Amino acid sequence: MRIAIDGTTLCAPDGSRGAGVEHYSWSIVNALIRLRTEHRFIIAVPPGFSSVRRAQLEAVGDHVRIMRCPFSKPSALARHAFMPLHVALYRPDALFCPHGQIPFGWLGRSVVTIHDLSIYDHPEWFPDMQDVSIRLLVPRSLTRAVKVIAVSNATHFALQRLFPITNGKTVVVHEGVDVEEAYQALKDANWESRRFPFDRDFVLCLGTIEPRKNLVHAVKAFDAFLCAHPEQATQVRLVLAGKRGWKTQDTEAEVTRVNRTWKSSEPAGVIQMLGTVTQEEKWHLLARASCLLFPSYEEGFGLPVLEAMAVGTPVIASAIDALQEVGGDAAMYVEPTDVEGMSFALTQCLLVPEGTRELKEAGLIRVAGFTWERAANETLKVLEDVSKTKTT
Repeated sequence: MRIAIDGTTLCAPDGSRGAGVEHYSWSIVNALIRLRTEHRFIIAVPPGFSSVRRAQLEAVGDHVRIMRCPFSKPSALARHAFMPLHVALYRPDALFCPHGQIPFGWLGRSVVTIHDLSIYDHPEWFPDMQDVSIRLLVPRSLTRAVKVIAVSNATHFALQRLFPITNGKTVVVHEGVDVEEAYQALKDANWESRRFPFDRDFVLCLGTIEPRKNLVHAVKAFDAFLCAHPEQATQVRLVLAGKRGWKTQDTEAEVTRVNRTWKSSEPAGVIQMLGTVTQEEKWHLLARASCLLFPSYEEGFGLPVLEAMAVGTPVIASAIDALQEVGGDAAMYVEPTDVEGMSFALTQCLLVPEGTRELKEAGLIRVAGFTWERAANETLKVLEDVSKTKTT
């Protein structure tokens, strides 16, 4: 069987590893080609894909062929027209699109992964100028796909509600956690890093700064914790790690307000915004954090919850379907707008850490069931089934 992969999101537009969909794309593709199988893979990579990462894929074996985009910069024309035409020359049995869209010019069998549909219910949380994607490309992809992979049951239910055409052709395949990568990163960690002054306890919020992540309530909850325990202003900080996304004004204003409030106690600020962090830095932060605070309004999956559990860090998460599906009984849950409840959960993690021991143990057990190898095997089964269907 010949499997083509639209690797448009194997890296971020700037060529870095990226996060979110880019992280998923790299992880699932890397796991797929490492399975013991006789299938051949043709991977179309974007212009910014580094030679180092290309070599990593090709080193897996001669069953992997890398097809580089002929254009020097990413473009809609290259992705939706030239790439599918080039891929078609290899006569693949199926095309796998891990990033939510099938190229417009592709007419063969295909499988698409859907991560999150929040933009349909809450467009105000997202950047403007996405009409072509949400009104044309995504609906057409869901219509054309032989099978749709949803990363959670929560995403599956959203698909059923918003796009009934996906009923009967959607398969849930949970994401995974690379525990070996985490252990290696921690083994090589520079605990004297000047960027991360680990001179005190800290609460970690991880992810792109954007409205959907609900960081305004996270900051308010941390402020409420300090108001109840003012002596902690010099002992604990809140760390926001993630790139500056869109519509960040409210979050930044709240951070400024809280830092000004506690300036007399902590001139450097009780809240630190780190910006983008590397994969290695992410693991260092997760391992050293007193807890992960993940208060999103909506998520398609919520991978940081599992990543925190993988290194034994307790998790406080929103009581929303996707995060409860991922975290199970190994996390503490609060309503996204419940500042008082969030503050109380922070108190438990920071001032009564021995009480989180059971959560840590449950997390380590739970994360063992979420591997990329398992995700790859389930994804491959979907692709194999699709290859046997007739092309419409």
